[in-house]
Amino acid sequence: MAHLSLGVLGATSSLGQALLDVITDSPLRLAALFPLTMSDDEGLVEFRGEDHPEFNVEDFEWSQLRVLVNTVPDVNAVLDEAATAGVIVIDLTGANPPGGKLAKGQVLSLPDPFAQQLATLVAPLAELGEVAQVTATGLLSVSTEGQAGIDALSGQTRSLFAQTEHETEVYPKRIAYNVLGGFGVPDEGGATVEENAALALLKKQLPGDCAIDVTCLRTPHFFGHGASVTVRFAAPVEQDAVVAALKASERVFLLQVAGEAGIVASQDAVGGDKVWVSRLRFAADGRGVTLWSVADNTRLPALAVLQLLTLIAAKE
Repeated sequence: MAHLSLGVLGATSSLGQALLDVITDSPLRLAALFPLTMSDDEGLVEFRGEDHPEFNVEDFEWSQLRVLVNTVPDVNAVLDEAATAGVIVIDLTGANPPGGKLAKGQVLSLPDPFAQQLATLVAPLAELGEVAQVTATGLLSVSTEGQAGIDALSGQTRSLFAQTEHETEVYPKRIAYNVLGGFGVPDEGGATVEENAALALLKKQLPGDCAIDVTCLRTPHFFGHGASVTVRFAAPVEQDAVVAALKASERVFLLQVAGEAGIVASQDAVGGDKVWVSRLRFAADGRGVTLWSVADNTRLPALAVLQLLTLIAAKE
């Protein structure tokens, strides 16, 4: 397989580390890896048994890169600068609307991890018949906000036990031992950015008249997204067909174990490459199914990037 030079902005973030782990376990070979940072305090990043020094983006020569993968939010000026220099830019943050081209001088923005999780679940079910309605509630982990979210939950938990003041800079209210009914400033219709991102991706998969409702909560756990999803069909669908479709999907693992052991938890999916599904419940009229799913919110986008990098390397 051909080699390519890769830059990762935010290589020490949870998304960045997941990407490097996925590449490490793959046959993809890099001509060079450039961990990039916005900080003046550059460190070392371990990759395939070797330490790679970080480079500050202000002093970096973009001509050294073929591809730049970004995991840092609110750095559009840096991404545009790299693209102008002829670099293929892949944005993993989900902060920008998904779209763009996988080409030199272009910025390709991938859907956020929760949107990818829902799309992975809905895709095989949509093959069974016309989908009339999708309702999803996401229980999203604090790693959505990267290390800042993880530090906020960890620090607030310690503060509560120590009965000291806790900071709420990352979240509008305390996240430790709490559930937030959304994250970010809602739009005029009341939807948050991550809810709109999931809606936009699902609308591309489903009929134009399909009713779609998505709610994203922020829950006090570190990694892994959970989602309760109900899919309603325009006509009855056999239960066996639903089970078969989920089992046949490459990115879905359907856990079929009796009793409490058959209820998946977020920790089951962390470190894995699939969306785990359990607790299938079917509507009495045969037109609906409700399921519970969990997925690693860092591995899903990392795997998507690996596929793109493999395509680019094959053309080198």
